[in-house]
Amino acid sequence: MIMMDLCSSRFYLPRLENKGEEYKQFQFGAGESHFQILSQTGRHAEIMFRYSGDQSIIQLLLLTDALKRQGAEEIDLYIPYFPGARQDRVCNPGEALSVKVYADLINRQNFNRVFIFDPHSDVTTALLNKVHVVKNHQLIEQAIEDIGEKVLLISPDAGSNKKIFELSMQLGGLEVIRADKVRDVSSGKIIDTEVYCNDLGGKTCVIVDDICSGGRTFMELAKKLKNKNCGRIILIVSHYEGVAKEADLHASGIDAVFSTNSLKDIASSDFLKIKDIWSFMPFMPNQGVSK
Repeated sequence: MIMMDLCSSRFYLPRLENKGEEYKQFQFGAGESHFQILSQTGRHAEIMFRYSGDQSIIQLLLLTDALKRQGAEEIDLYIPYFPGARQDRVCNPGEALSVKVYADLINRQNFNRVFIFDPHSDVTTALLNKVHVVKNHQLIEQAIEDIGEKVLLISPDAGSNKKIFELSMQLGGLEVIRADKVRDVSSGKIIDTEVYCNDLGGKTCVIVDDICSGGRTFMELAKKLKNKNCGRIILIVSHYEGVAKEADLHASGIDAVFSTNSLKDIASSDFLKIKDIWSFMPFMPNQGVSK
């Protein structure tokens, strides 16, 4: 469902509860979505969009079209998880460059601004027009405060190094330990994981990355960290698919996971701590880093 905040002309997609008569939405028997705005909208609008499958992209396009037909001239899109971001290169013949397909769809809407949260790589940023990148720094700060002890940061692979050293500086120069993984390009399977440190001295290690899907990367890394004499292991990811089994993550040596509800609503537990993504997304014109 979609809900509009009357005070700010803000629409949420999806929304579980219908709190007003500002819209009508349903799906035809053949599968097409229908959307109609029932109240007058202003010149400026904000769409708070959480990707929940490709059907939700169609709903986003319909909502955008409806707002424009109602007179909205400037529409800001907040899309914390950008779909296709992990498919940012063609590794094998016959593959699609997924991130460009999604980016082209968004660019054609000519949004006033597009806000994304901790994208997988710079490719997404390069492909999107008028994009503002919201970094994961506030999420990490909050999680470390919740942990309540001295930690060191673990970069799980080469792709994370650039972001994690910037994060370290933002947090006052926390120590960073680099790790790396080797994948079979054709299958995507991890062949090996290397941690560039001899002895972690019983310190609490915080693994930082943009997304957790099946969790294999982090489980293999956790085993290596345990072999290097680490203390507690905390995983902090910006986006959590909910596919990884908590029991498997815990069995690998991970003591807790922090993430957001950028993809779906997941209940927090003693092991999994979920933060509200909208508490990290900026609503002021001068926030976010534009390309």
